[in-house]
Amino acid sequence: MRASSRRATRLPTALVTAGRVGRTAIGVPSAAAVAVGAYLGANTVVAWAARGRGRHRTSLPAAPRHRFVVLVPAHDEERLIASTMKSLTSIDYPADLVRVHVVCDNCTDATATIVREHGVEAHERTAPDAPGKGPALGWLLDRLRARGDAFDAVVIVDADTTVSANLLRVADAHLAAGAEVVQAYYAVRDPAATATTAFRAAGLACRHYLRPLARTWLGGSAGLFGNGMVFSAATLERLSFSNHLVEDIEFQLTLLMDGVKVAFAPDAVVEAEMPTTLEGAATQQQRWERGRVEMVRRFVPGLARRAVTGGPAGRYAYAEAAVDQLLPPFSLVVLGTVGALGLATVRVVLVPTPAARRAFVLALAAAALQAGYVLSGLKLVGAPPSVYRALAGAPRQLTWKARLWLRVVRGGEGVSWTRTARNDDQGGAA
Repeated sequence: MRASSRRATRLPTALVTAGRVGRTAIGVPSAAAVAVGAYLGANTVVAWAARGRGRHRTSLPAAPRHRFVVLVPAHDEERLIASTMKSLTSIDYPADLVRVHVVCDNCTDATATIVREHGVEAHERTAPDAPGKGPALGWLLDRLRARGDAFDAVVIVDADTTVSANLLRVADAHLAAGAEVVQAYYAVRDPAATATTAFRAAGLACRHYLRPLARTWLGGSAGLFGNGMVFSAATLERLSFSNHLVEDIEFQLTLLMDGVKVAFAPDAVVEAEMPTTLEGAATQQQRWERGRVEMVRRFVPGLARRAVTGGPAGRYAYAEAAVDQLLPPFSLVVLGTVGALGLATVRVVLVPTPAARRAFVLALAAAALQAGYVLSGLKLVGAPPSVYRALAGAPRQLTWKARLWLRVVRGGEGVSWTRTARNDDQGGAA
């Protein structure tokens, strides 16, 4: 009798404990999802407000005045370099104020020959023990300085990129307004090529356009994205490029800690080729995600302190940069939200308590905010219908990205800088 009474007592206790665990397992992910959704939703509202105030257009001076050197790092780019050269030599800017230089870094193909055929100077670098974009750009800059080339600003454009004709006019306007560093809108060339490129275009519309537009209007730094970057000559006298996995983010955060914010030029556009398959994107994605993990460890504590104590860039700029680095990849955010919504739905059907209903509403709100964020990003950049249609393939894309991110976090120490495979290299569309 006593044993049966003890079992009867233990059973309700176990059910209560299970219920608490269940509420935590659903409520915590729902709350986290809505917190991230609120951050992205706030960015969305601010981006539309900035757009409404005309912040997506740059007022151009009547006469350009800055002397630019455009630097193009290239490694075995004979298929794409011709289109990049045509784009850069067609820029709407006084010819006597711009020079294009290509560093042919450890090339074994006809890249240098094609560059010279377009009337552009090719600088051939042979350094097999020190490859990479950062070292190549540093070498080229040192070479130009040593021979006495005069310039006011440096533009970095990747070798698989076409640029809008107004790139230098817009950069000149921002520099004239006092900016030391400028980032153009970095987008996908031919986003309709495959579902993978369309999905990447949606991601960049949000990360490279919507969020920089919002954060710069509020006084933050746009960030650097590795392509379409503009630096005053004085800035590059103080700092140099590294060979870090994400040298652009490292440069951006170093500048911010020094009080230098990156201006955003949404109406200057650089479009680069993106891998057309998930397999082709793996190397690039591994490098980005591993590099971001390292940036969190290295910079977030200092950014957080500056957000509290203040600094030359302002508390908001430091706080926003810290949050941006801590934010998980959007793919994980979406998957987590979908999981939380599924669990909350099951619970509200089986046990329709007030707590269950609150968790369901939170998860639903998070999903709505994230959907609004993505659709707003596409709308702001005028994405073609094919990119919207590509969102139907989101489950496969998101699952692949989540698996890759987990692999990087578990064993990312072996990730090193390598050139992203071009589509002809890995059997994708040309």
